[in-house]
Amino acid sequence: MSTPPLTIALGPPTHGVTRFAADCARAAGTPLLEVPDVARLTQELTAHPGGAVQLHFTETLFGATPDEAAEAVESLARDRPVAVTLHDVPQPAEGAERCRRRAAAYQRIAAAAGLVVVSSEHERRLCDEAGIVVDAVIPLPVPDLGVVGSPTQPGVGSHPEAARRDERSVGVFGFLHPGKAVDLVAQAVAELAAAGDHSVSLRLLGAPADGHEDYVRVAVETVRAAGGRAEVTGHIDDDDLARVLGEVTVPVALFRNVSASGSINTWAAAGRRPLVTTSDYTREMESRHPGSLLFTDGSDLPGDLRRLLDDPAPTRIDPPGPGLEELGRAYLHAWDGWGA
Repeated sequence: MSTPPLTIALGPPTHGVTRFAADCARAAGTPLLEVPDVARLTQELTAHPGGAVQLHFTETLFGATPDEAAEAVESLARDRPVAVTLHDVPQPAEGAERCRRRAAAYQRIAAAAGLVVVSSEHERRLCDEAGIVVDAVIPLPVPDLGVVGSPTQPGVGSHPEAARRDERSVGVFGFLHPGKAVDLVAQAVAELAAAGDHSVSLRLLGAPADGHEDYVRVAVETVRAAGGRAEVTGHIDDDDLARVLGEVTVPVALFRNVSASGSINTWAAAGRRPLVTTSDYTREMESRHPGSLLFTDGSDLPGDLRRLLDDPAPTRIDPPGPGLEELGRAYLHAWDGWGA
């Protein structure tokens, strides 16, 4: 394709997929259209009649149901070439019926698109199982949080070793929902508190995902009822990310089901090595960035947390280099191949 497509960053600017869409366009140096809501998409595109577009798709940004979201993409594809990066790819672990409904929508979207991209080999395998042909795998990059590889003075651009550290905290980062196993982490922290570790705290570094406010509230109350501390920070500004992630004693990313994760890469960018459960995706990440993850089988999560709270040194690493340039080059290459 001689002219790269217009990338559409659809949704609220704080949404992970929306932000990633904008990051991709900027990394590739290509045009970007930011649209806060799907209801405004058709109107916003009137200034770009017939031109190719790059979408970053997760169904909640494109419609109230998976079918509505698929129809929105199909409608666009009737009038112009569409490339799509599929996020939150359906998988059986989310429940058979939910997976079936979502997979049917993703199949429709892939059929309408001229180019289909995913962010991990794990997602490619899930798509293969759903009969979706993937044209390119472009891994999520490690973001640039301005953290350097050796200790300096505290502040922006400093190594996390130089930051103030919590005494005994367990941190979960990103939008908070059941897929991130916040309840399991809260229960493990509560068990530590109930056993006498009253200085332990749960830090939920983000905001509840829509519809999961009660889920997060119960997690917080579980820890407090056992004598521990718990907080929900709400959205964290980019300028504060390195500091906040560096303060946590033990970072965790215990996803119930995950096919690609920007939050794991953000922990790495802050010089942190989160505790994760073993899965196809976390094994893939460890292969791509050796030594970036700590693994647990989940059989004794309180014990795993206690050991790392007592000695958090294994949770700190030199951050890998940011991958935004590689991201931009990969998208330019994929678009070029699309038009060949």
